Amino acid sequence: MEKVDIRTIHGHLFTCDKCNKFHFEFNQIAIDFSTIQILDNFHDYLSKLQGDKFERLNRKTKYIRKIHIPFPNTAIKLVLSPTDLQELKTLIYRFIKEYKMIEEESIMIKKLTYISERQWN
Repeated sequence: MEKVDIRTIHGHLFTCDKCNKFHFEFNQIAIDFSTIQILDNFHDYLSKLQGDKFERLNRKTKYIRKIHIPFPNTAIKLVLSPTDLQELKTLIYRFIKEYKMIEEESIMIKKLTYISERQWN
């Protein structure tokens, strides 16, 4: 399948033809996603986050960025500003949209090739 490579000001999300993973980089953090479904689930989670709610809840904390996304079973969390959150959502949305479009085109080409081969045989 064709490589997908999407960039924003602070982010980068791309497919790797060597390991078949989805490499995600945003500011100083990098995460490897093993399947598009896991990335899609992460995007669904982010889409439901209400940045303004987190801003209010965490306004008295000393963190500069008030939106906190914890990683399960670790002491690591992603801290974001409302602008960061929007950019992150946009990056992942654009990547998934392009990936699925290329995937659909690939399936269509395979189907057409199969039909064409059957007509010649």
